[in-house]
Amino acid sequence: MWKAPWLPSHVPHGETPERCPRCGRRALIRWTLRRDLQRRVFRLWVCADCQATQEREEPE
Repeated sequence: MWKAPWLPSHVPHGETPERCPRCGRRALIRWTLRRDLQRRVFRLWVCADCQATQEREEPE
């Protein structure tokens, strides 16, 4: 499977991954943060195996 070079391809040491809703493997890890125009904080989660992404709102 093709891997995007800007997304992780393995789970970093010390990270506790969650189960990916797309592939079912325990490889969903926290990746980047961003703010929207209303100043809410969102974190991008990415699966290190299938590279599916999911954005979730984060508490400040």
